[in-house]
Amino acid sequence: MEKIKEYKVIIILVSVLILILGTFYWFQLRPTLIKKNCSWFTKTIKVDAGVTKEQAFENKKGYEQCSAKGGSSVDCFVLKLNSIERPFRPEKEITIEATNIQYDMCLRLNGL
Repeated sequence: MEKIKEYKVIIILVSVLILILGTFYWFQLRPTLIKKNCSWFTKTIKVDAGVTKEQAFENKKGYEQCSAKGGSSVDCFVLKLNSIERPFRPEKEITIEATNIQYDMCLRLNGL
């Protein structure tokens, strides 16, 4: 008990310091970090298998037949979309700036 009395001032100073640092973190650093993290979003662009020249040619023929028959517009659209040659594209992530709505929603979800 006597040791506690000796260190009473040190214990009070450490407690006050922890309280001040905790308050600084909660009201200054935490909001700044949340705002910084909500300003940008990572978007994943899916893999595109691509279309070779041969596939594009076959799809072009299929599109012509589909449109001549009056087939489903969705099926014809897919064939038209794939009738142009394009290379393989691997999956990748890009970082984009958040819109105002996304930014506000992120702030609300994180408690600001």
